[in-house]
Amino acid sequence: MVLGLTGGIGCGKSAALAVFAQLGFNVVDADQLAKSVLVRPDIVGRLVARWGRACLGPDGLPDRAWIGRRVFGAPDELAFLEGILHPEVARLRAAAVADPQRHHVVEIPLLFEKGLQAQYDCVICVACSDEVRLARLEQRGLSRDDAMARINSQMPVVDKVAKSDYVLWNDGDRAALEAQVRRLVDQLSVAAQSSI
Repeated sequence: MVLGLTGGIGCGKSAALAVFAQLGFNVVDADQLAKSVLVRPDIVGRLVARWGRACLGPDGLPDRAWIGRRVFGAPDELAFLEGILHPEVARLRAAAVADPQRHHVVEIPLLFEKGLQAQYDCVICVACSDEVRLARLEQRGLSRDDAMARINSQMPVVDKVAKSDYVLWNDGDRAALEAQVRRLVDQLSVAAQSSI
């Protein structure tokens, strides 16, 4: 079973992913894969060729905050960044779920935006209210303007909810989210057994 996990920024996808890991799933975080690709020398060279050395931090690696400010709200710049990252991330993602003996869950924030839903047995959306999202993003150090730019660059959460097979509502605490994930895994396990 290979599950796709999506949702809006600040909704708690990573927290849900951690619960799936506790339950024995092989978890794949597309954002972490993208971070690993972003620092490759060939990618860094392409970033510098487009944006100059201003896109690098003092350590000589891409400055993700600088890049975020550059691309969110600038469709051409975002398309450039995604064009160099996404093909390699897709290759790594496919390799990470190649073992048919395991259950996998793959967190992809832009799953619907990139039309990837058919690659998964089902899609799960982690959602929460906008007030909770903004508070979480501000706790991460984003300004309200930066948080809104990132939120507005993605499909509205209500649309992701409508397109998903299952929804985890994450306005509560970690225990409430964990309970929902456990119930969902039990439900999926029963469904998988009945289809054999």
